[in-house]
Amino acid sequence: MPEVIYGSSAIVKSVKDVVSKPNPSPANGKLISARVKHIILDNNDPYFKTFGEWNSIGTVFWDPIEQPTPDGEFNFKNYAVPFFSNIKNYPLLNEVIHVLQLSTNNIATDITSNGYYYFPPINIWNSQHHNALPPASGVPNQTQDYDSAFQGEVRRPEDNSTEINLGSTFKEKLNIHPLLPYEGDVIYEGRWGNSIRLGSTVKDAYNKNQWSDVGENGNPITIIRNGQTNYTSDPWVPETEDINRDASDIWLTTTQKLPITPSSNLTDSYAKSKAPEDPREYSKNQIVLNSGRLTFNAKNDAIILGANSTIHLTANESVNADASKYIALTAPKIYLGSSQGTEGTNIQSAVLGEDLNALLGEIAQYLSTLNTAFSSATDSLAVPIVSLLSVAAPASLALSQRLQAVVNGKNLLSNKVKVSK
Repeated sequence: MPEVIYGSSAIVKSVKDVVSKPNPSPANGKLISARVKHIILDNNDPYFKTFGEWNSIGTVFWDPIEQPTPDGEFNFKNYAVPFFSNIKNYPLLNEVIHVLQLSTNNIATDITSNGYYYFPPINIWNSQHHNALPPASGVPNQTQDYDSAFQGEVRRPEDNSTEINLGSTFKEKLNIHPLLPYEGDVIYEGRWGNSIRLGSTVKDAYNKNQWSDVGENGNPITIIRNGQTNYTSDPWVPETEDINRDASDIWLTTTQKLPITPSSNLTDSYAKSKAPEDPREYSKNQIVLNSGRLTFNAKNDAIILGANSTIHLTANESVNADASKYIALTAPKIYLGSSQGTEGTNIQSAVLGEDLNALLGEIAQYLSTLNTAFSSATDSLAVPIVSLLSVAAPASLALSQRLQAVVNGKNLLSNKVKVSK
C-alpha cells in the first residue's frame, strides 16, 4: 500500500516529484512571455527549502500568457531564476516577464541540462511603480481601468487602488510620478519615488528644471533622491526633482546653481572675515545634502571637516558641542559672543586666570602689610598719624582678608574653560 502523507510534508513531496522530472516541452533559446504567480523572497516561503533555501531567493513561478492557470495556482515546472546576478529587480505578482531557457549548473555532467531564467518586468504601462496585469479571471472593479488601456488609452485609474494582487505587502500608490527625462539622461527609478539621475545642464529646454539656469549644455550633474514631493499634477505626468520639497536629496554639481532654501541665514560671525557665497548663488562644483535631518556617525574613527576657506556652522536655535574629555579651539584669534565692534572697547581681551590670581595674591599680601604699618605709624613725637590710621580701618583689613581668601580658594579660576597666552 503506498505511503500516505498529509499536510505541508505532502506539498513538499509533490513539489520535489514535479521539479525532479525533466520538462516535457523544452524551449531552449525561445523567449516566453509569462505572468508571475509567485516569488520566493525570504526563508518563510513554503517553497524556500525545496528550491535551494537561500539560493532560491528571487525564484519565480510563472504561467505562459497564452495558457493561464486559475488564480492562486501554478505549475511547479514553470519556475525561473533571475538572469542577472548583480542586479536585483524582482517582479511583483501579476507583472509580466520574459523567460528564457538556458543551460544550468549541471551542464558539466549533463549537456542537455537546462532551466529557465527571467528578465526584469516588461514595461507594459511605462510605469516605474508597477507593470502588473490583472488576471483574466479578475472581477470588473479590478480590471476596469486596465481594460481601457488595452484599447490603446493611457492607464489612469481614478480611485485609490486598482485592487490587483501585487503581493502580500506591496500596496499600489497612485501618486508616484515618473521622472521627466532630458536628452542624454541616464535615469534609475525605484518604485516609490526614489531615483538616481545621471544628467546634465539643459538650457532652454521646453520643460524647465531647477539646475539649468547657468552653465553650458552638457555640464554633468548627479541627483540622488529618496522620496518625492506631493506634486499637484496627475500621477502619470512626469516631474523633475525639487531640492526644497523632496524628502531627501544628494546633488553633485559642476557648474549648476541650485535654488536651495537655507534653514538659517545667520552670518554675524563673519564680521571680521568674508562670509561664504550664498548657497543659492554658488555655481561651481559642490555636493549638497538636503533632508529633514542629517546624521554623521563615525563608528570607529573621526569625522574630519576641512575647508580651504571657512567652515560655517549656523542654526536658528543653538550650536552645541559636547565631549567626554575636552573641546579644543585653536586659532590666532578667538571671538566669543560676537566679533562685531572695536577691539579694546566693544570687544575686550580675555583674562589669564592664573596670572590674575597670582597678581591679586601679591596685592592682598601687600595690603595686609600696609594695614599693619599704617595702624602703628606715629610721628616724631610718637603721636599716631590720624590719616594713616583711617586707611588702616577695619574695612581695609577686611578687604585684604577677603581678597586673600579668593586667591587661596582659586575662586576666580574656571575648571572647564582654559585660554592660552
